[in-house]
Amino acid sequence: MLRRLLAFVWIALGLSVVVTVAAVAFAVGRGLGAWRTYRRTNARLSVGLEELNRRAAEMERRLATANETASRLEHAQAELQESLEAARVVADAVAEVRATVRLALRLLPTG
Repeated sequence: MLRRLLAFVWIALGLSVVVTVAAVAFAVGRGLGAWRTYRRTNARLSVGLEELNRRAAEMERRLATANETASRLEHAQAELQESLEAARVVADAVAEVRATVRLALRLLPTG
């Protein structure tokens, strides 16, 4: 009876060792799979972040160029307004001279 009980204990111990080893092997396999997935994902994220940083830098460059262009445009618009004012002054002066010439021509005797 003791031998039979001892045999059951050894069988139970052996089964528990086998199950433990199998569980550890299973856990290690899952862990390695998770680690590989993590590394792949991390590599993809790194590539994606690099692309995002590159695009952000490009957008900053374009924005700086757009700001410079807007500044030049504002300056050119101000110069245009000054030129238009000068043209109005000249046009008013020409109209005044024409009016004076017409009046002078009316006052001259025709003859």
